Amino acid sequence: MVLETVSSSKAGTIRSLLIRAWRERWSDLQWGIHIKTVLPRAVSGDIYHLADYILQQALMGPLPNSLILSYLRHSLSSQIVSYGGVIESISNYDGLHKPHCVQALLELMKSMMKSVSCRGKPEDCLVLATALVNGVKWLIQVMGWTTQQLLDLRKAPEHTTNLSLAVSVLQDIIDCQFLTCMLEIGRREEPSVWSVSLKKMTEVETLLAGAGSVIENKDSYIKTLCQLKDQQPLESVGRKHRFDSSSVPLCYAMHSIIMLEVNQHTTRDAATFAQQLLLLQQLQGLSTMELYFEILRCSFIGLSSPEYQSYQELKWVGFTFIKVPVILQAIHVAVAGESSTGESEDILAAIKRLSLLNILLDQVDVQINCNCMEFLLNELCNKTSLLLERDAQAIIATRLQESNVLANIQKNDTQGAHPGNPSLILRAQPPVSNILKTLSNKNQDSVLPVMTLLVSGKSRDLLLAAAAASGNLQVFAQKVVKFNELSMEPQPGETPKMAISRAQMFDISFLLLCHIVQIYGIDVVVSEKCETFIEQWMRDNMPELGKVKAPLISSYTDQSAVEDFVRQVNITEIDMKYNMVRWNDVCQMAGAALKEVVTASEHGALPVQQVKELLDRLRYHLCCLPICAAAWLCSHVQVVDGEQAALPFSLLQYLQTSLGDHDSSTPTLENFKDRSTLLVLIVENMLQVTKGGIHSSSTANNSGSSTSGTSGKEMSIAMETNTSTLLSSQEPLSHLLKYTWQQIFPTGILNHKALSTFRDLLRLGGTRWFVSDLVQCGMQCVFNSDLNRAVDLIYGLLHLDVVGCTLSLLVHTMPLYMTGPNTGDLLCGPRTHSLARLTVMMIISAWLAVQQPSAVKTEPGATVSTMSGGASTSRKRTYHDRELEEMEANLQLHSGELAIPRGTPGLSKDGTSLLVAVESLLKLMTQVSRAGVVSPVSQLVVNILHELIGAPYSHTLLTLTPPALLPNLVPLLSEPDSFTYAQLLAITSPKASCNSDGIKEFAGDLIDAQTPAQAAGARRAAAKLLCVQRNLALSSVCNVEIAS
Repeated sequence: MVLETVSSSKAGTIRSLLIRAWRERWSDLQWGIHIKTVLPRAVSGDIYHLADYILQQALMGPLPNSLILSYLRHSLSSQIVSYGGVIESISNYDGLHKPHCVQALLELMKSMMKSVSCRGKPEDCLVLATALVNGVKWLIQVMGWTTQQLLDLRKAPEHTTNLSLAVSVLQDIIDCQFLTCMLEIGRREEPSVWSVSLKKMTEVETLLAGAGSVIENKDSYIKTLCQLKDQQPLESVGRKHRFDSSSVPLCYAMHSIIMLEVNQHTTRDAATFAQQLLLLQQLQGLSTMELYFEILRCSFIGLSSPEYQSYQELKWVGFTFIKVPVILQAIHVAVAGESSTGESEDILAAIKRLSLLNILLDQVDVQINCNCMEFLLNELCNKTSLLLERDAQAIIATRLQESNVLANIQKNDTQGAHPGNPSLILRAQPPVSNILKTLSNKNQDSVLPVMTLLVSGKSRDLLLAAAAASGNLQVFAQKVVKFNELSMEPQPGETPKMAISRAQMFDISFLLLCHIVQIYGIDVVVSEKCETFIEQWMRDNMPELGKVKAPLISSYTDQSAVEDFVRQVNITEIDMKYNMVRWNDVCQMAGAALKEVVTASEHGALPVQQVKELLDRLRYHLCCLPICAAAWLCSHVQVVDGEQAALPFSLLQYLQTSLGDHDSSTPTLENFKDRSTLLVLIVENMLQVTKGGIHSSSTANNSGSSTSGTSGKEMSIAMETNTSTLLSSQEPLSHLLKYTWQQIFPTGILNHKALSTFRDLLRLGGTRWFVSDLVQCGMQCVFNSDLNRAVDLIYGLLHLDVVGCTLSLLVHTMPLYMTGPNTGDLLCGPRTHSLARLTVMMIISAWLAVQQPSAVKTEPGATVSTMSGGASTSRKRTYHDRELEEMEANLQLHSGELAIPRGTPGLSKDGTSLLVAVESLLKLMTQVSRAGVVSPVSQLVVNILHELIGAPYSHTLLTLTPPALLPNLVPLLSEPDSFTYAQLLAITSPKASCNSDGIKEFAGDLIDAQTPAQAAGARRAAAKLLCVQRNLALSSVCNVEIAS
């Protein structure tokens, strides 16, 4: 904005006109007519400092000239001058020693506050914002001056009036959301001016506090100043969604998230999961007490769920009684602060509410054969300070009185503890610590007895579950890897006894690590560096869902080497069998030897019985060797046709079922029975994974009772999915997904069977198909209660791959509902709100996940994350992996359009892809909003923005909003869909929220997605948009007044 100097000819003409008007006593109407002849057409008087000249003439004496001031009011109402120009001119007045003139200006400002706005360009709107900051600074100066005068004079009515008027104007600004939002923009534009204002506020507060009885309403004046200092208009933009426990029986999203945590992220750090639950609390609108209650209730529901695998019950017991107290403690510290100590009233209230669920508690107590509530409360009292002992004992006593089953359970307690009894896994915690200390010792002789204990089926799974729940499993696995590596090669001067001990150590450690990988995931054992033999073998050979692995055994196919290996296995003298053996070479040779004999058997050169005898000799030699052979068989059956796969499958089944009494004439190492039992479990799991999914036929009838009301076709699908794997199913994946959805949707509770099915469907169909079909299933609902349940279930299921599914949702699924064939599904109003809510919840969850890479780990039996430096050439990618890589590659091509430079601290590659996907969705929303009509699609756009505004951690995401989006929408909207001023400010010029709840600082809020020039442009756009909304509101009020 270019201002002419005071000496210009136009300025002189305006002054002359003012003097003539005063001399001739023109009315304000006459003034308006004459001033328009002076000013060029469509040019504001602000260009020529018109408001300054009028005030200069009106305030020359000790008393204000009311006639000339009326000219200013008329110029303001006829838009000859702007509100920003007038406020700026008033703020430049320094004649505070003229109380009557100051009073006139204060009255003028107060009359303006009801209709302050701007109809000019974005730059003019920004001038109004900065003028408000200067105006507030001037009002504070007036308060300081008048307060000092009252302290000096003790009684001065004119100063008392001015002080009251100044405070009244400030209160009008505080009470008007438009003015507070404009003031926020002005504070960001002029931070130095606002800093001076804050200092003056502190000085005025000090003066008022020491005024005594001189100033009557000093407390209210101080309160107004405090409100002004603390005013944060964006804090009023809160999430509208509140969890209603009276109408919603369960937080379905919480149950799904906990189900995934227990089954697929068992070893994840409790603090990381606590942050995910805190985010879910904000997204669902849960109070702290409700958060605690839902965690506890979902844990007990999981304990009562029928298991789908034998180890799942131990996972639930470890999670509930070891990990949940740690999670509750982490949440308490995050919410109440690290300095907070002592009991938590919210946790006490949650436990009392849980104790009322007698049916659930009785079901869990009967299933595990103990008083589960007592164990949980004892852990909370002993391991944390969140619950007092007397409160715990009172709840336990009440539980004993109201329970219908505890009396019988205590009578039958002499029969022995249930394998999943919490006392067993809790007693396993100290041994886990002792074992870790023992494994820190480099002496294999002292470690071997401990390893022998671990291979026993009675204690092994309990100790592993306790280690996983306490977060020590990865440390334990790495120590076992270390001993496996130490026992791999012979030592100088090795005696036969030392060789036997070394063979035992290698065999047991190999078996344990395979077992851990199959239950808890390959990432627990395989580190990023992948330097040891066992890690490389696991990566390249261990069967994984969806991975076709071809072990590199070409260097071990020499016929003489195979014959030497067979002779070594056939040695009967135990002192000679294990002497000076390199076990890594033997493991590789086992697969090569089996390849040779299987090839010979397929060509009729060797009977199948001799192949089985070789497998038996391998098992007696070391139990890890049949596993190496089974790994080759699993990879072989995936690259041959059905007829050629018959023999490998029969050999795998033979390994799985050939256990009998040990032939005493065959030499072998100690603990053969325990090691061979574990061998069978490992081979059984490898066979199931090779068939395409972990679907045990022994648990096929778990969900059979729920199919009684289904159609014949659905019954056939149910039988097929229960007795076979998805790879061998003849039904389309869409039918399987819909059937599984129909099984869990009525209750909203995800069970182990359904979770496994959905995981396999995601792996086979890819994220694009999986997300689209799953959302389509949810969008078939009509009623709000059904839609909310569907959204929560889908939200939990998409956490199978939270980042990949979110990218597919934004890039592929949402365009189908905005411009594609699925727009018809939005005709039901609640669907648009539910789809918008799901979209924003997934965006925020993925945004949190990419800031915490440790939050997403590979589930057991599924794909392992790509190693740095590229994936192994012996491992083929699943369709799911290829689809994600292609989508992320396309997104990375557009990452240069972001204002965030690559390599920004806190921004990963996945984070960049997510921001590009969010930006593409916002651009699509801008494109569909240009139609200028109200439609279900525009309603979806509005709902997404409403949800995104109120979501936590959305600052960086909101900065990606295209400038044209809101101007297209604002004129179309009316209550209740219209945006508030604070919401418009949050979208157009977002600001990172302060951490007022004590929750851990989020790294994503520190990422600035705007350059300084873009931020300045955003402030101008925000000011303009606020003024447009203000003008629409003022015109509607005016129309109502005219109509009335």
